[in-house]
Order: sequence, then structure tokens, then C-alpha cells
Amino acid sequence: MKQNVLTYFMWGYQPHFRVSIEHYAGQVFAKFGITLQVKALLIGIRVPEVLKAHPVCVEPEKGDWDLSLFSRCHERAEEIYPNHPEHQMFYGDEPRMLDQPENIRRMSALQAVEEVFDNYDTKHATRTFCGTPVRVGNYHVVPVIQVSKAEFDLFPQIPQPFKYREQTLPTGIVEILIRQLLSWASEGLDTKEPGRFLNYLDVDVTSLLRRAANSLCNTIQIAIGDYSLYGIFNAINEISSLRYEGGETSGEIVFAPPNCPSLQQQVTFLQPVPLTSHRLARKIVEMSASNLACVCSSGLGLSGLVTVKMDDKNSIFRAVFTGHYRWEFYFNKLLLMTCAFGIPTLPSPQLTEAEFTSNTKRILIGLSSLQCHTLWEIVSAAMEQRHGTMIVVSEAADTEAKRLQAQSLPITPIPLTPELVRHISGIDGAILVDRDCRCHALGVILDGLASKNGDSSRGARFNSAIRYVESAKVKTICLVVSEDGHVNMIPKLLSQVSRDEIQMRVEQLAKCNNDNYHNTRNWLDDHRFYLNAEQCKYINRELARIDAEPTEIGRIHFPMKPFLVNPEMNDSYYFEDSLTS
Repeated sequence: MKQNVLTYFMWGYQPHFRVSIEHYAGQVFAKFGITLQVKALLIGIRVPEVLKAHPVCVEPEKGDWDLSLFSRCHERAEEIYPNHPEHQMFYGDEPRMLDQPENIRRMSALQAVEEVFDNYDTKHATRTFCGTPVRVGNYHVVPVIQVSKAEFDLFPQIPQPFKYREQTLPTGIVEILIRQLLSWASEGLDTKEPGRFLNYLDVDVTSLLRRAANSLCNTIQIAIGDYSLYGIFNAINEISSLRYEGGETSGEIVFAPPNCPSLQQQVTFLQPVPLTSHRLARKIVEMSASNLACVCSSGLGLSGLVTVKMDDKNSIFRAVFTGHYRWEFYFNKLLLMTCAFGIPTLPSPQLTEAEFTSNTKRILIGLSSLQCHTLWEIVSAAMEQRHGTMIVVSEAADTEAKRLQAQSLPITPIPLTPELVRHISGIDGAILVDRDCRCHALGVILDGLASKNGDSSRGARFNSAIRYVESAKVKTICLVVSEDGHVNMIPKLLSQVSRDEIQMRVEQLAKCNNDNYHNTRNWLDDHRFYLNAEQCKYINRELARIDAEPTEIGRIHFPMKPFLVNPEMNDSYYFEDSLTS
């Protein structure tokens, strides 16, 4: 075993602690159903009374960040401290006044680090979040999480953040989760020898998700200016769980500032119904419909029924009930999160034309851009409907219509238009079209052999599409449109990637050792599907070399399965864009 020597030493287990942040973040986001590559680092600012240690320490020392970025952080923190506005604060109790100098030191260290990343993020297209500094040894240590801005921006966020005093509130649940991870990291730094023991990893991920959803709902207080309105997340969950005369919950509650011009009052209750009166509130929700909503404009509760004219000029939050123990949370028209049985998730992203085109052209070889766009217009029309439907695109639509005529409504082939889709998509069964978007049959009940790729948690429509596509003898695409407009495309091919980038990342592993290989290995692990046999052999050999290196005592090691070729991979998953050109 080797003893790893840290040049920028803060405490003995700093690498272990940093790796644990990345590992736990991966667990949280996987539970939440998203993929987000997280990089963690620790920035230590030396405390004033210590003179001989490094002014600034960075973990990892050999990571993606040039250490010179942080060279002025100690000096900058010393500049911030004497002029920090917190010096003007006076607290009524002696313990808080005694803690004030140390707290200002920590806030000064945090501001110095944040200033560095403000510039870094602009230049490198990243989003960096800093946690509360904690004193460890001779340093105020700032935990940091950094993600790709392009990946982060894919998640739903309130367009303009709200501010509470001088604090800017998070704009979406993913940002809240990151900040909660940083809070967890700060708590871990405040323990004895952080990183030595793994008991701080034993955190209930579900509880973390619920707290994040609760924090997102608390944004309503700031938006409508009523701080007596609290416990919204728990109240909405309770209301959604109750049945009224045996029926599932449907309807809508809007939260808006008083006298909001987007709301037109239709019914006013003389006595508002508190959200905490769950059964009575559930009864009120039953009165709402597609054009009528319950309104909660203060902490007093539901004050009546309104019609809503949605625009982007006003801040309106909406809880839309979609079934038993299920609801969706909107800011104006933007869906921020969905919730089922008290557990929040991100809304499934809408299918985009780019994704549809890439997928369709790789399955239906030779399909023209015009044909693809015509099919997309049909799918778009189906996504607008408030009921589920299914569209099947088959290279043998004419013969399939004849084969399935006993379980469908065959028609004389006609060009399918978006307007026609809006009328015919309401009946059960699929709409069968060919690659020229001519419709051959309506209400098709699909057949097919049982599939190992079925999903018992999904409905009959989704699973019948899986069976039909896998049993089809010709190229076939099924588009399963759910009631919320989300589309499952079957088969759904993975996105195309750069062949050159894959090769570059593979070769990068040869330059790594057991101190700095984690990011490269994790990237390759996320892109296993795209690797060919030669690349898999190369990666396994390099990982074996790295694993055989002497390691420091106590190093945390997370084993990884060998890299193997995926039989579904072929050259259609590459796009050519030489990184060297």
C-alpha cells in the first residue's frame, strides 16, 4: 500500500469525502430519474490565525481546475471581511453575537470562492453551486458542486428567480436538490474526520426528494407575498390522496397574488376553506373543471372559484390533480414537477422534432426530410390532445390493415392531416399510417408476442406497442401519446454521438492513474453502449492497470463491471465531426 502525499493538505480524508459527494449525488439523481454528471471539489481558505499553511487548498489537486484560479481567494476573503454588511447586525442573544466574527469569516470565504466561479462559469459553460463553509483544521472548507450548463438547462426552471431579502431563490427542483446535497456535505464536514467513516452516506433519498419538493412549493409564499401560507406540499399530497364519492381526484388549485388580473372571480366563499381541512378542500376541488379552478390567494385558504387567463406577466402557481394521489405543479404554463404518492419526479420531456427526425430516419431508411416533417406534424397534433392515443408508422401499412381488419376499422387510404388527427384520435386503438403519412386503418388493436421488454408499471397501450414492434416483420415505429402529451417512441434509439469524442475519451484513460481516473471512467461508464470491441478491450486493460497500482491506506473504491460490446450498437449511432478539424 502506498501513502498518498497531499501537497495541499487540509485533513487526511479529504479525497474520500469529495468522492463520496459525487457518489451520493449520483444516487440521488438516479432515484429522481435524471442523468446529471456531477463534479465535486473542496476549496479551503486558511483561517487568519494560522500563518504557515498554504493560503488556499484545493481538492482534487490534479482535477479539471487550474489551481491558479483560486490563488487570490485567501487575499480576497481578507478584503471582504472588514466591510461585510453582517458587521452592522446586532443580535439579541449573547451566543449569536459571540459567533458573529466566525460566521462573517465563513461568509467572506464563500463570497471569495463564488466570485471565482462567476467568471469560470461564463467561460466554460458550467453551473457551479457553493455550500456553506465549515472549519476543518486550519481551513474554512467550501464544498462545491459543478455541472454542465447545457445539461442543467434542460430541466424546467422558473424563468425569472424570486428574491427574498438579498437571497435569490432556486428556480427549479434540480437546483434545490443540488443545494440540499451541499447542505448535507456541510453537515458532513462538521463531523469528526469527515470522509473516514461512511455512516454519513446513510441518508434517506426519498426524504431528500420530498424536502426538495416542499422547498419548491414554498416559493409560492414569496411569489404572492403571503408568508402565512405554508405546508402547501403536504396539504396538496393529502388532498390528492382522498377520494370523493369513490372518484379519483381531478381539478386544479391556483395560487396567485391578491387582485391578480389573470383571474376572474366566479364564486367567492364567505369563509375561506383552509388547505389543512383536507376533506373539505377535496370537496371544493371537485367543483373545479377544465375552465374553472379553486383559488388560494392567502394563507387563509381556498377563497373561491375563478377562471384563469394565462399569460407570462403574472406569477401564478398551479396544482393540477391528475388522479388518485397524483398531481402536477406548474408555474403559469411551465410544468415544474409531477408528484405520485408523495414522491416528486421531473416531468417527462416532450419529444422534439430533432429527436423524432433522428430516430425516424435511422429506422425507416431512405425517408425524406419532407416525409419526416409530415409525420411530425401528425405526431404534434396528437400531443396536443387531452387523451391518450397511438400512431403506428409501418412500411407494410397496407398489408397490416388487411391482416388486422378483424380488430380494426380499415379505410380507403387517405392523407392524414393534423386536423383529421384531432377528430379520429379519440377512439381506442392505434392509427395506422405508411411512410407517406397515408392512413390505412383506425382503432387498430395491436397484436404481438410477449416481450421481456414490457413494463408492468405501464398501461396496456404502451405494452401492446412494445409487443407489436418487436414482432413486426418490417420496419415499424409506434408513438404512444399519453394524456399529458408525453410521447414514448418505440423503438427509441439512443442519441447520436461523436465517434471522435468516444475515441478521445478512451485514449484519455491511458494518461490516468488511481488519483485522477474517476471522471474519465465515469464518462465511459455512461457511454458504454457506444463502445466497440477494441475499445472495450482497451478500457478493461487500462482499468486493470489502474486497479493494480498501489493505493493509499483507507481509499474508498467503488467496483465497476467490465466493459462489454452491446449487440444493438452500430455505426448509425455515430455522427462524424472530427474534433481535430
